Amino acid sequence: MTQSRILLINILLTAAFYVAGFVALGSGFPTIESSGQEIVQWFSENGTRARIYAWTSAFFSLGLAIFAGQVAALLPRANGYIFFAGVLGYALTAQVQGWFWAGLAFHPQNLDPAAARSIFGITAYWGPLINGSTTAMAAAIAALGLGSRPIIPRWLLWLSSVFFLEQAIETVTVFGSTGFIAPGGTMNVYLGGLIGFVWVGGVVRWAMPRVDAAWQSEMTSRFG
Repeated sequence: MTQSRILLINILLTAAFYVAGFVALGSGFPTIESSGQEIVQWFSENGTRARIYAWTSAFFSLGLAIFAGQVAALLPRANGYIFFAGVLGYALTAQVQGWFWAGLAFHPQNLDPAAARSIFGITAYWGPLINGSTTAMAAAIAALGLGSRPIIPRWLLWLSSVFFLEQAIETVTVFGSTGFIAPGGTMNVYLGGLIGFVWVGGVVRWAMPRVDAAWQSEMTSRFG
């Protein structure tokens, strides 16, 4: 199997696990606006859903690591390090959020509502804080489109710039409490998620014809 095919299949499976996690939660999962009692009740009734969500987070993080390694290998050293660090930060944040959800699902009936709300609040703030990782990812790629000899096409420069700007603005959700800019809310999950999906698709489209050539060059330099 070629490296380009691995890249494509991996990112499709990674996206599938991301979507599957939210599908598993259903439409009535708690948010930062939920009361402690509502959080305890949901986890008491939907423990399996929370565990499935945590399970998908593990494979989502695995897919991100593969994506990071393949794309970072195509970039100049500094950009590659920044890109890889950004994706790794995203993956680790997804894991931390997932294990908090799984932990809350373990004997939730014994949780004090106030404690449950505080613990759940920690998981909600993955949204604004993960933007530090996503802006690093976008900046590492966008920088390759600048100067007199750009490495990436202009369409990917603009796409990366839009993604960077949206993610940078999205950090204001750390100050939100309700509605569109609530931490872990619509702006973080849906708007940012949609633009992120499009951006990742653009990066994969650019990388696919290059990963095979890079792999062949690596094998030739190693084994002749």
